[in-house]
Amino acid sequence: MKNSFFFVSRSTWAALLCGLGLGASAVSQTGIQQPAATKPASSSPAPATSGSTQTTAPPASVPPAPQAPALPPHKAPPSAKTADEFSAYNAAAGNPDNAAAEKSADEFAAKYPQSDLRGLLYSTIMRRYQQANDSDKTLEMARKVLTYEPSDPVALVMASTVLAERTREGDLDREERYEEAVKYARRALETANTDLMVPANATSQQIESAKKVLLSMAHSAIGMVDLNRKNDASAVQEFQQSIALSTPGQVEPLTYLRLALAQDHLKQYSDALASANKAVESSPANSPVAMLAKQEVDRLSKLEGSEAPNPAPAPPQQGNSSPK
Repeated sequence: MKNSFFFVSRSTWAALLCGLGLGASAVSQTGIQQPAATKPASSSPAPATSGSTQTTAPPASVPPAPQAPALPPHKAPPSAKTADEFSAYNAAAGNPDNAAAEKSADEFAAKYPQSDLRGLLYSTIMRRYQQANDSDKTLEMARKVLTYEPSDPVALVMASTVLAERTREGDLDREERYEEAVKYARRALETANTDLMVPANATSQQIESAKKVLLSMAHSAIGMVDLNRKNDASAVQEFQQSIALSTPGQVEPLTYLRLALAQDHLKQYSDALASANKAVESSPANSPVAMLAKQEVDRLSKLEGSEAPNPAPAPPQQGNSSPK
């Protein structure tokens, strides 16, 4: 279902995708290549005629071109095997209607069962559903991506985040969903450094930056599961790792707030107050996260000298008035 607030913020996700040139769905912008056309064999120069006094000058010495710096480990986009496959992919990915694009992707996967583009096509639609704030469809598409690309760190992180964020206390399959979330997040921690698919023109800085975003999001998803399971010490470690991997000034305010709650549960009130203040400072004024963080700051500030503090509030859950 659609939610008013999807934790994978549009700014964070857009920074990841646009930084790698993956913000649009057009094939030309993902670096996918059309099937290479057969090149005619180059003709050899005509031999000199008999009796000719023309001599061939030795080739000039050409200095070797400087080698480009080696890029960090990554995966290159796949290529279409035929022109028809390329055209069908382009049509499906370029369809502006998400539901129609999804239907076209299913048809593409059925028509081209050996295509290397199936996972990338579902990944394109997954990103569009995320931008539309449709968490259920985002998770569905992420799972389809993983059917074809089980090591894709973007789909792994997105699936783990949705599962961690959208699992409720009363869900009958709560523990199964949490297990799945942690499994995907831990797999992303293993594959982000090797299996991130990037365009050919991506720079080392862009690749490394995107990897850090993915690793940060994976740790945050695990931290959210730990927080809901009341594994507060582990949650603190995961949120701290998430923050450490984030670019200064671009940490999600909700990560600071959740870190504050875990520290609060552990009675680490000084640390919790510092984290809650960071949540306030990094949140837009009067936003739901800012208001929740201010409440936590007020509560922690009043604890000084109190021997029996009130229990720390529960983590923000979907379905409450607080955002996630």
